[in-house]
Amino acid sequence: MERYRALFKHLPSPAVLLNSQNRVDDVNQAGLAALPTEAFERTFSRWLTRDLKEFRISPVPSRVIEKTYRAASGPPKFFKIRMAKIAPGKTDTGMVLILTDITERRRTLEELGRLASIVDSSDDAILSVSLSGKIMTWNRGAEKIYGFQPEDILGRSFMLLVPSGMREGARSILERAARGLSLSRHETVHRHRDGHLFPVSATFSPFDCYDAVLGVSVIARDISSRKQTEEELRSSHGQLQSLLNETVKSLSATHEKRDLYTAGHQQRVTRLACHMAEHLGLDQAQMEALRFAALLHDIGKVCIPMAILAKPARLSEEEMGIMKKHPESGGEIVRNIPFHGPVGEIIGQHHERLDGSGYPKGLSGNQILPASRILAVADTLEAMSSHRPYRPALGLKTTLEEFRSKSGITYDPDVCAALFDLVKSGTIRWRKGVLQCP
Repeated sequence: MERYRALFKHLPSPAVLLNSQNRVDDVNQAGLAALPTEAFERTFSRWLTRDLKEFRISPVPSRVIEKTYRAASGPPKFFKIRMAKIAPGKTDTGMVLILTDITERRRTLEELGRLASIVDSSDDAILSVSLSGKIMTWNRGAEKIYGFQPEDILGRSFMLLVPSGMREGARSILERAARGLSLSRHETVHRHRDGHLFPVSATFSPFDCYDAVLGVSVIARDISSRKQTEEELRSSHGQLQSLLNETVKSLSATHEKRDLYTAGHQQRVTRLACHMAEHLGLDQAQMEALRFAALLHDIGKVCIPMAILAKPARLSEEEMGIMKKHPESGGEIVRNIPFHGPVGEIIGQHHERLDGSGYPKGLSGNQILPASRILAVADTLEAMSSHRPYRPALGLKTTLEEFRSKSGITYDPDVCAALFDLVKSGTIRWRKGVLQCP
C-alpha cells in the first residue's frame, strides 16, 4: 500500500482521491501545486459539486470533462478532468480524479480562432497551397474575388486561378516560396471563375512547422480599381502634358513672330541644348525642364521695344541695359506655369557666366544651375552662327574658338567638351556656312 501511496503522491499530473461523500481524502503534490489554496478541500468540492453529483448517479464508470478554475487572484486556468469510480456499480464508491492543465492549449485555440475569424472576414483573398500545388484553405475574401465556393475549389490546383500563358511563372513563384523565400506585392493577372482576367497584387509566403515547409500562404488583392485609376491619371497627365507643350510652343511662336530677325532661334537652341544635355547624361526630368526653358528662354524680349530688338547696329549702353532685363522678365512671365522643374530659374540664369561676368544677377560657379550652363552655350552657339541685323553670321572656326578660349572661364568646361564631341561626331555640323542640328 505504501508503494502505491508513494506512486500517487509523485504522479506528474494533479490527482485527487474523494470518498463516498465527495470529500477530499488525499491530493498529490502536483495537485497542490496546480490548485494552491489554504482550504483546498472546500474550494475543490465547491468547484466540482454539480459535476461530481451527476457523475456519481450515472451508470458510467468514468467520464472526462473540461472545467475552468478561477482562483481568488490571477488569470483563470483550464483543466481536463478524468473522473473514475473506484468501485463501479456502487453509489457509495470513492473516486479518483486526474487533472491535466490545458490552459495554454485553450488559449492557443482561442488565439487560432481569433486569427481564423480575422482571416475569414478579410476582403483580401487568403488561401494556402500545398507543396503539390493544391488549394488547402479558402476564405470569404477569396470567394468574393475569384467567384469559387470552397467546395468548388478546395483540393484543386492553384493553376486554376492562373491564365494558361502565365502558369510557368506562377509555378516558379510557388517553388521559390516552398524553398522558404517570400515574394511580396507581386503584381500579376489571375482568372475569375467566369473566365475574365483581372489584375492582382499578391504575396507568397512559406508556412512551416519544426523547420519544415508545409505549404505556401497566398494573399491576393484585386487591384482592378487601382489600375483603372492609374490609367485615368496617365491619360489625364498625358492630356495636361500635351496642353502644356502646345502652350509653350504657342508662347515661343508668339515671340518669334514679333522678332522676325531671330525666327527659329529658340527651336534651334532647344535642339542644341537637348543634344548636349543627353550627351552629359541628364535625367528625363532635367531634360524636360531644360527643353521648356530653351523654347522660352527669350520670351522676356516681349517686354523690349521693337526699336531696340530690330536695331541694325550695336546697342548703346542704355539700350543694352534694357536688353539685359529680358532673362529676369522671362522668368517672371513663366513663374505661374506649373512646370515640373525650375524652368523659370533656368530662363532667368541663361545669360549668367561662370566667372560672374554675366547678367542679370552676376551669378558665378555653382550658383548657376547646370541646365542654365547648357542653355548658355547653346544660345551663344546659335547666336554666333546666325545672321543678325548688326553683323553677318560668324564662321565655324570663330564660333568654336570662342568656346575653346573661354571653356572653364565663362562657359562650363563639361558643356564645352560635350559640344566639341557632338561637332566631332557630326551631330552638330556646319553645311554651306549654316549651323545644322537635327
